[in-house]
Amino acid sequence: MVIHNTHSLILITVIRVFFLIISTAIFLYSKHITEYRKLIYLINAYDIYISLGFLIVMKQYESLSYLSVFSLMTIILAIYLFPNRIIFSQIISVMLSAAFFLSSAQRIEGLKQYDIYMITAYQVVLLIYCNLNVYLTCSSKRKQFIVNRELLTLSTTDPLTGIYNRAKLDEELDKWINYSNRYAYPLSLIIFDIDDFKKVNDSKGHLAGDEVLKNIVATIKDCIRNTDIFARWGGEEFTILLPNTDIEQAGKMAERMRRCISEKQMHESVKNISCSFGIATFEKDDSPQSFFQKADALLLQAKAGGKNRIVTSSSTQ
Repeated sequence: MVIHNTHSLILITVIRVFFLIISTAIFLYSKHITEYRKLIYLINAYDIYISLGFLIVMKQYESLSYLSVFSLMTIILAIYLFPNRIIFSQIISVMLSAAFFLSSAQRIEGLKQYDIYMITAYQVVLLIYCNLNVYLTCSSKRKQFIVNRELLTLSTTDPLTGIYNRAKLDEELDKWINYSNRYAYPLSLIIFDIDDFKKVNDSKGHLAGDEVLKNIVATIKDCIRNTDIFARWGGEEFTILLPNTDIEQAGKMAERMRRCISEKQMHESVKNISCSFGIATFEKDDSPQSFFQKADALLLQAKAGGKNRIVTSSSTQ
């Protein structure tokens, strides 16, 4: 491989030095990129620079050897190793291969027409292998992502109703209590219980009871906000954590829920379903346990006072 002249040597040196600098800069900068789209743009720009740089360097030689073909294959492999979208890797690698064979392959010393066909065939095989490898790798990662997401969902949701479970509620309760302590924002907690639910299970069966639970959950979902944390505490007892909500607002929301549940038939064979509510507001010295215990005690007062009622911390003061 003979270089044309001194100017060509300088150009080759500059391209390779810039390659090292840009590679180092991208490696360091990519660690701070949090948006996937920006990372894709950066990788595509880098791939294009490598491809153009390679073609320009090849142009600076009067003749080429078989090493130039191995260089092309190495660059193709590198393009597919980068975490890029497969369509972009395909476009860049195919265009690079076509440009090389159209502009440089004829200058490879001792190369016969048959050899060109063989090299082209090997290049096609390489592209097929790279695409197959990327497809299988991405497919495996997608399947693993789906499995992990399903496991996460199972660990945080109640299987019957689809709302959060007790473990997730504890996590959210800790988080919002810390938030309220730091910024002095109001935080309220509603605990409600289905009145006489045992009678439903005993008289109509557990399948009917499950249907009642699911319909009540659906009714409550229509009454709360996206920011509210709705969880099943256990059995027929549920909790709703209301961030940035004072006791008065929480009481109005609970009243709307109580009316909706009382007015709606939750099962074709079950009538007159009602719920009792206890509502507490977070105070500075409350722990997660004491906060929950306050709401639970208020729920017990509502049950003892005749059921289908709401008792708040303000109404007991």
